[in-house]
Amino acid sequence: MFECSNKIGLLADSHGNLESIKKGIVRLNESHAHPFIHLGDIFDSLKNENLYEIYKIITQNNFLTVKGNNDFQVENRLNNGHSFDIPVIKKNKIISFLKHMPMRLTDEKICFTHSLPFNSIRSFYEPVDTGTTERAKQLFTETSYKIIFCGHSHSSVLFRLRAGNVTREPIHPNEMILFNPSERYIVIVGSSDNGEYGFFDKDQMTYQRGCIQL
Repeated sequence: MFECSNKIGLLADSHGNLESIKKGIVRLNESHAHPFIHLGDIFDSLKNENLYEIYKIITQNNFLTVKGNNDFQVENRLNNGHSFDIPVIKKNKIISFLKHMPMRLTDEKICFTHSLPFNSIRSFYEPVDTGTTERAKQLFTETSYKIIFCGHSHSSVLFRLRAGNVTREPIHPNEMILFNPSERYIVIVGSSDNGEYGFFDKDQMTYQRGCIQL
């Protein structure tokens, strides 16, 4: 449990793209967001470059983070002796960072996670957005969260539970979504690697999708 403040900046699925993280941080700072949350797959298991630089910029900008499947894979490879040509001291800092990264962050009825909001390996890999509402229906039944913010699927999509029915809706750039107290939501933020980011205003109960020019 953590206590989130007024306007939260969200990145997800950077997949080792250092430039997209840097540009995302600029946009989040311009909007005076705090804190920043990264919704997993900060790193990419197939990209070996910039691991330490990415670790450094994420920690220096005080991101709260949740672990994604690629972060999990990178952690395992480092623990199993893969050096990625990183000096031991730097490698150990990344390992410690990944080791202590939770699978989800919660604040009352709000959850921030990579994909499914559970503590299981399956949760890293099984996407919420399968193109239908079936997985979202199950999550609304299996959890009590008012809003779940997640990544993994690389799409900017909103699932809405209204009067027992679940809809899947695209989130358009700069669109302002107002969360209705009588409804529940799953928000997929989209991939920072593709130029996506988002803002959640807890006081106003709104979400807005932003786009980074990469």
